[in-house]
Amino acid sequence: MSKQPLNITPELLEQVDAWYWADRQGILLDGRPLDFLRHPYQVAWLQEDAPVQCRRKGAQVGGTSMDLLNLLHGMIYGRYPQGAVYLMPTRDDVSDFSKGRLSPLLADNPQISRHVQDTDAANIKRIAGAMLYFRGTKSRSQLKSVPADRIIYDEIDEMDPAMVDLAEERLSHSSVKERTYNSTPTLPDYGIDQRWQKSDQRVWRIKCALCGKTTCMEEEIEERGIRDQRILIRVGTGANKRVIRACIHCGAEINPLTGRWHPRYPENAPVMVGWWISQLCSTYVEPAHILRLIEDPRTNVTELHNSKFGMPYVEAANRLSIQDVLDCCAGYGIGTSDNGPCTMGVDQGKDLHVVIGKRDGGQRNKLVFVGVRKEWGELDPLIREFRVSRCVVDALPETRNARELARRFPGKVFLNYYNEHQKGQYKWDEPNLTVSCNRTESLDASHVEIRERLVSIPRQTDTIDEFAKHCHNTAKRLLEDEESGSRRYVYITLGADHYRHAFNYECIARSRRGPFDGCDLS
Repeated sequence: MSKQPLNITPELLEQVDAWYWADRQGILLDGRPLDFLRHPYQVAWLQEDAPVQCRRKGAQVGGTSMDLLNLLHGMIYGRYPQGAVYLMPTRDDVSDFSKGRLSPLLADNPQISRHVQDTDAANIKRIAGAMLYFRGTKSRSQLKSVPADRIIYDEIDEMDPAMVDLAEERLSHSSVKERTYNSTPTLPDYGIDQRWQKSDQRVWRIKCALCGKTTCMEEEIEERGIRDQRILIRVGTGANKRVIRACIHCGAEINPLTGRWHPRYPENAPVMVGWWISQLCSTYVEPAHILRLIEDPRTNVTELHNSKFGMPYVEAANRLSIQDVLDCCAGYGIGTSDNGPCTMGVDQGKDLHVVIGKRDGGQRNKLVFVGVRKEWGELDPLIREFRVSRCVVDALPETRNARELARRFPGKVFLNYYNEHQKGQYKWDEPNLTVSCNRTESLDASHVEIRERLVSIPRQTDTIDEFAKHCHNTAKRLLEDEESGSRRYVYITLGADHYRHAFNYECIARSRRGPFDGCDLS
């Protein structure tokens, strides 16, 4: 929390403490005075002055409003001379925010609006001499040529990670460099959860008036799961029966208004200050309502975790665990050669990640090589030593090197292009040495191979551990198209996943018997 000098005057305190400023100025929100008595957890959000913060939250806990007030306070008192950027997923979000949140706030609070020079644009405001930009993150042009001292990412999980990286460049020439990441979480190790894991992880701990011990309801959900409920319990009988928030130690009713923020990893505060708050701590959400959702088998479990508990969640069927991969390990080691015929997949990046496999009879397939090569020429001996009949290579970004490999091995090497509009079977173009497929469908197929243990993998080594991590670093998520409203599943990258795609390309290669299968490949 921001530390204030002793004997500071009220006027100076307003300049350094956004909470004091908002309270002393009598700021109205949604036409009503700010109510910190019912939202005590919000006070610290306005007082904290750490340059990098993140908030992993349930829906409708007031994070957006506090971010906006904090930003306006900083601009009014000249903290951001280069200006600031408030980012949202889409332009429609920007329009809705400007009309539904910003304009009413300015209309209700002349003590703020007198610092604002209207620019006749919903997405640009001049505040006390600096520019405040509201931007969507679907268009690169929206994020270019906008210098800033502070960026707020509102619902970062709905933003393309590449666009987030582009937005970070807006701070390149700033000596302030403040960033706030704010979102209802979606997938583990992604977006807001990825940042939360690096933070000091502040949680709202509620002190029990009976036993004096504290309970963090979010931590109990995280540790025990939503079905093992000890924090939401029914008490009383008949008409007096109700659901209470319960102390995990003695079972007495606890009041979230008596909570305090507690960092799990205070040593991480210099890197990032992080907050986790859920609807369990909201006095506007009845505990009985949450308990009904938990017990109702029709409840969308993903939405319950994300929106109610502020927790990331992915169904087990949509993400391979590391153990799923290691369960496929057999007793043999990574080979140096094979009589073949083998199939090969190559994912290109800084290094070339290679997976080589073969049909092993029946319904089971076998990986015989997993490894990394630095240069394209190092792939040639592998193709020969493992008698590779068909190889599928990631076509991008080094298309030239991939095509040269294909020319050195005519009819054996194919460049892969993902086509999200393509459905059904892979399309092989023999004359042009390319293969195209739907990315999600192809990853589904290779996902099943591991999940159903239809493939054997060499015994566990450091390399195989890395292979397992890469396979774990993709997860399937349901996305909705902004314009059409149509919904589709896509695989999201949660970390290094090169081996995952190399294995996918090997599966694509193995799906089609080539003209060299069973032939002399020497």
